[in-house]
Amino acid sequence: MKAAKAKIGTSPKSKDEIRETILRFLYDTYKTARSLKRSRVKISVIKRNLKQQGLTEQEITSNLDYLIQTDWVIRETESYQLRTKRGIIDTRSEYYKISDKGIDHFEGASRFQKSHPPTGINVTNIQGVTIVGDGNIVNAKYSDLYGNLGLLSEEVMKSDQFTDEQKLNYHAEINTIKSQLSKTSPDKRIIAKAWDKLKPLATVAGIVSFFDRANALIELLRRSL
Repeated sequence: MKAAKAKIGTSPKSKDEIRETILRFLYDTYKTARSLKRSRVKISVIKRNLKQQGLTEQEITSNLDYLIQTDWVIRETESYQLRTKRGIIDTRSEYYKISDKGIDHFEGASRFQKSHPPTGINVTNIQGVTIVGDGNIVNAKYSDLYGNLGLLSEEVMKSDQFTDEQKLNYHAEINTIKSQLSKTSPDKRIIAKAWDKLKPLATVAGIVSFFDRANALIELLRRSL
């Protein structure tokens, strides 16, 4: 048997690129669905469409499983009875759809994200603060910025364009800004200094859109302080 020839001018996709492709397909399915049931698809539909984009069945299966385990994709099981010549048998079908976490990945932060209240503090006693999706406290005026900074950090962490040291440094600067956003009066100098160190992200492919969203909100914040 002859070995399959690699396509000229192409290179193997990284695991993150494969996962992004799967997630994009499920997001597009969700966006174009005209009913709740049509926002989910069977594995056969995913494989058929993504094989046309150059992915193998093994790549699709293993990376879809990873996305399910990490809550980017939801698996739903539907049980029903099927009438055959031999009688009625119980069977089931499995469907896959993008989760709220996956949708936020493409659409940015939302005030409707899940929230998990922290313990040890009653935020209802503090005027003007709210609890954001990751369970942290933030001034309600800055919740959009906080959420978009979180998405920016996620994209940096999963990018293959940075060293581990660079990722750690960028993550630390983002957290420096986020730590100011629970205050009624964030420190403008601290935010400006940290954001300046993040500006190299403005030219990194795959991260530009996330940087631009956060940058627009940073500018609004800095003008208001």
